[in-house]
Amino acid sequence: MSRFVRPVLWTFGALAAGGLAFCLLLALNIPYRSTAAPETPSATTSATDQPPVPAPPPADTAAWVTDIRPGPDDHSAVLHVDLSACAVEPHTQVTEDADRIDASVLFQAEEGPGCDQVPTDFPMKTAAPIGKRPVIVNAGDAWRLLAGGWKHCDKILGCEPPADHCDRAWVAQAEFSAEAEHPGTTRACDQNWLIHDLQRHSGQAAYRVAYRWAGNGWTSFASAKGGGCGEILAVEPAFPTSLCQNLPPSS
Repeated sequence: MSRFVRPVLWTFGALAAGGLAFCLLLALNIPYRSTAAPETPSATTSATDQPPVPAPPPADTAAWVTDIRPGPDDHSAVLHVDLSACAVEPHTQVTEDADRIDASVLFQAEEGPGCDQVPTDFPMKTAAPIGKRPVIVNAGDAWRLLAGGWKHCDKILGCEPPADHCDRAWVAQAEFSAEAEHPGTTRACDQNWLIHDLQRHSGQAAYRVAYRWAGNGWTSFASAKGGGCGEILAVEPAFPTSLCQNLPPSS
């Protein structure tokens, strides 16, 4: 039996010695060191170390072109603009294609006292002869060089209006002036007089309008609810009855 008791006593003795050593360490209060993870720089610190992004240059402003005049040759013209007196680095920009030329006067704007609009001329040069190509300015205004000089083109009639006053383009101009939303119906027309049934808005009945030629387009002078000439002649006795006498009411 003593053979089994002796190992047990050794085991208890070892445990007792270990416990005594642990208590001694606690009593002496010996510090211990733990291995800490390395510090990682924060994202804020990293971003702060980046160089500042430079500000973009000021955006260009386009001066309003009021006229185009002939230049010294067939590759040039003169853009007449209203330019701010405080404009910085004004310059002409030209882009050309086979069928059009886009031109503008660009500058950087500065605000301050005395920055009034000043009429200024800027020469424009093209690589190929200007010819019949329209020059587009102000983001949509077309100009053409014709026999009598540069002409501002009408948005409906174009640069060379048709010679026939009854042409659809002239009638469309009259409809545009009347703010008609739909194409109307021409009932009668000669080079000096026009009868046209207009439909201004959707769902609205058409109404008859009489026009006279005014040199640069049709000008209305009378309207009629019925057929024939009575209402038109009451306003303009010189209106030719051959254009209206057999007309039914507008529909």
